[in-house]
Amino acid sequence: MTFLNGVFLSLRICLLIFMFSACSSPTQRIDATAQKYGMEKQVLMGLGFKHVVYSRPPSKAEVLHIYLDGDGSPWLRGRYIASDPTPTQSLGLSLASLDTQADAVYLGRPCYLGLVNEPGCNESMWTSARYSEALVRSMAKAADSLIAARGAKQVRLIGYSGGGSLAMLMLRYMEKVDAVITIAANLDTRAWTSYHNYLALTDSLNPMDNLFPTGIRYWHFAGSDDDNVPPQHLSAFVAKHGGESQVIRGFDHYCCWSERWPSLLSTALGHGSGG
Repeated sequence: MTFLNGVFLSLRICLLIFMFSACSSPTQRIDATAQKYGMEKQVLMGLGFKHVVYSRPPSKAEVLHIYLDGDGSPWLRGRYIASDPTPTQSLGLSLASLDTQADAVYLGRPCYLGLVNEPGCNESMWTSARYSEALVRSMAKAADSLIAARGAKQVRLIGYSGGGSLAMLMLRYMEKVDAVITIAANLDTRAWTSYHNYLALTDSLNPMDNLFPTGIRYWHFAGSDDDNVPPQHLSAFVAKHGGESQVIRGFDHYCCWSERWPSLLSTALGHGSGG
């Protein structure tokens, strides 16, 4: 009887764990991940929108790395607009947690990470207007607030996927940026939507059409096996706008950026070879 009670107790515990995992929201899961990384959550005001920030306590480093994430989950099964675009996992947060070369913070987008019901948020903000001027300006304002609050002397924007698009677009509204590093970034939204036969991002800015300031170091990573943002799109962008780039053999849109990030970051900063 004691044995059976133990079995039943174990099953109940497993069921409770399963139910908690299944019922927790994407935001709750990312909050928990950030806590595991030793990062605290705060909500920062941008320009008309709120932004979630994950960060460790400010370090004495005068170099600030601001990480920007991908587009998350704007669509369900490719057909239905999601009611909440927050991803179930955050590669951008993972990269930030691995960065020991600077004061690293993660800056979230408007309407993501529990902010979907905030003023100004509607479905266009994660679909057709995901890179809109209003969104980009708010990201830039929030980034400037982080720079001031943390006393940074050097600033680098680091963007994964759609976060790389935002990093490039934010430069128009920021002055204190020394370098931009993109990872598997969508830098030509017109070519990207055409490649996938997606709806055009009609209310968004396209990095390919922008002019970018000089005096900033640009480094772009792509994966040779990326079928989301093909590496030839990056080649076309670099041919037009310049900057340094590296296509990593065997990598795709998700694999294996976290596993190799410390060495790749050193490469982008000129501190070593990423292979």
